[in-house]
Amino acid sequence: MKSNLSSNIRSLRKEKGLTQEQLAEVFGVTVGAVHKWEAGLSTPELTLMMEIADFFDVSLDTLVGFDVRDNRIEVLAKRLRKLTDKMDTQVLTEAEKALKKYPNNFKIVCECANAYRAFGIIDGTDKKLLDRAIELYEQAIRLAPQNSDPNIDATLLYGQLASIYQINGEFRKSLELYKAHNAGYIYNTQIGQVLLGMGNYDEAEVYLSYAFTGHMGNRINLITAKALCYAKTGRYKDARDIVMMGLNENEYLRKSNAPMYLDRIDCIYLTGLSYIELQTGHKRKAADHLKQAREKALRFDSSPDYNTGNERFIDIDDACMAYDTIGRTCIEGITNSIKQLGTDELRALWESINK
Repeated sequence: MKSNLSSNIRSLRKEKGLTQEQLAEVFGVTVGAVHKWEAGLSTPELTLMMEIADFFDVSLDTLVGFDVRDNRIEVLAKRLRKLTDKMDTQVLTEAEKALKKYPNNFKIVCECANAYRAFGIIDGTDKKLLDRAIELYEQAIRLAPQNSDPNIDATLLYGQLASIYQINGEFRKSLELYKAHNAGYIYNTQIGQVLLGMGNYDEAEVYLSYAFTGHMGNRINLITAKALCYAKTGRYKDARDIVMMGLNENEYLRKSNAPMYLDRIDCIYLTGLSYIELQTGHKRKAADHLKQAREKALRFDSSPDYNTGNERFIDIDDACMAYDTIGRTCIEGITNSIKQLGTDELRALWESINK
């Protein structure tokens, strides 16, 4: 196997904005010694390597950076993940073996933590499994500077840790972690659940309402994207069905018949339905959908209301506003959506209806 020690020292030094002279001064060595380290002509003694790793706030494994020729760490991590996905109890034995071999490798520690968490959740009677998962997640967080996987970050690891405390009934620890790492409000639902467990129903309702708002926004984006994907690949029935699902959900979420933000979304859905009907040869249905969209748009534009608090299940005292990029007005949003769909027939139909 090949060590990346020389290149790692050089890159870590440059990240800190230090010259070779400055680094030499930090460790009480000559500039020539630093030059030889970075050129791969010599290697620092073990005690000095430990000092260098500590100075750069990395593990010794990371500093040395061995490249394993047969990629054993990657293969082992994938094996652990596969055993966990299959809920094969052998993974726990394999995990401990892996940890003995690679005790300070982020990828291995993280996969082992996931394995213990998975089995600890299923076997709620064995608290030792969850305690081991906690220990490993805390270690993974310390090793996070090694991580190169964009799908994993410290926020996710803290969330996994908080979920274990939640399962254990240690609600205060769980709540503290979730709130401290709620970037982008990704843990609003979990915070609401923990608060429910603590009997703080009013505060839980606020977090759950904001979570519901975020969920609806993501769901709207998902429905429109999936519908477009289906339509552009000729799966018109699936496209029609998913758009109808969105329209039905919006109708169910209405508190009243007054103009509300969901009208803007309905207009986009109806425009999509019109496109689908044209593609399947139903021009009359296409026209009906566009007429309905225009009627809703004019009604909303006459009295626009962007407060999502007007929807059911969103109980927030303060105004919770929703915005989109479809257009300044609802009518403009329909026009822009038709431009994006890019068919002359739909554009001509809209122009005739919107005269």
